[in-house]
Amino acid sequence: MNIVTQRLVRFVVCLSWAASLGGIVLALVAPDVARLAIVQWSPWLLGLFALGIPHGALDHRVGGDLAPTANDRPARSSGPLFYVAYLAAAGLVVLVWWVSPMVASVGFLAVAAVHFGQGDVYWSRRFGLAARTDSVGYRMALLVARSALPIAWPILAFPGELAGAASVLASRLYGRASWSIPPQAITVGLILVVTAVGLQVSWAAWLGFRGDRLTRWLACGDIAETMLLVALFGLVPPVLALGLYFNAWHSLRHVIRLLLLDGSTQKLVESGRWIDAFVAFQKQSLPMTCGACALLIGLGLVMGRSVVSIVDLGLVALVTLSALTLPHFLVVIWMDRRQGIWSPSPDQSQGS
Repeated sequence: MNIVTQRLVRFVVCLSWAASLGGIVLALVAPDVARLAIVQWSPWLLGLFALGIPHGALDHRVGGDLAPTANDRPARSSGPLFYVAYLAAAGLVVLVWWVSPMVASVGFLAVAAVHFGQGDVYWSRRFGLAARTDSVGYRMALLVARSALPIAWPILAFPGELAGAASVLASRLYGRASWSIPPQAITVGLILVVTAVGLQVSWAAWLGFRGDRLTRWLACGDIAETMLLVALFGLVPPVLALGLYFNAWHSLRHVIRLLLLDGSTQKLVESGRWIDAFVAFQKQSLPMTCGACALLIGLGLVMGRSVVSIVDLGLVALVTLSALTLPHFLVVIWMDRRQGIWSPSPDQSQGS
């Protein structure tokens, strides 16, 4: 990784931190403003079509970029089997929503949580502390902690605030008038989240203590990011916090992963032409982004007259997002395997 790419990585980290700190400051200084609907949904409106959906829109090209042909030239796209499997996974999710919304909603939250964690493990393995150690155990600790923070932690930190929205969704999906988390479950959940975060932070501190100066610096970075996410999801209203994280953290970092994977955009990045690389990425992802939007519209048309409120629109968006998340999650698992993210040797993760 040349110096220009390192600057891009630092710039992306700064953007992630700026978005997170901005949300935290807003929630502390002007909590009423942070709870306005327009404020909470603004990161989604601004970032979903620029980063959120496009970050998974090139899944069909990943196989070609990571699996060279016999001539050692990367294939430019995956074959028909990939598209059939991808659409089958998405269709399966929609079917589960139709048959059992409870199973679908719980499954979606679980898959989303692990997917968020795997994104942060990649980032640490390539640019953070995990790149300096062969400890698979630390990567597992990082995965668990970073999976719990975006999903479980806000549910536990804002049980009352989420109860109203959850009750509306529960009545729409399950025919129930109310929904709440038992106090015992909140207590157990808090213990598990605190334990996961404490283990990851302690492990990072130990690795930093035993390592050289760079290892200590990277350990501080992993610890600081975990504590930043603790503050973000513990202080900021959940919709706003997740919107900032999903677009300015998770999706943005995955886009950088894709830019460094594709040969043409990688050259643009390494030559300092970051904007050109991002524009090229947007052009490449546009067809699939439009396809995702078509899926959203299609589900809305299927539901037809049952879409009568903002809650119904939210449900359509939720089903669409969950349908796209499962196949994307499986593709990223394959990417991690090909790039050696979970291999014992840290050197293997430094390749493309």
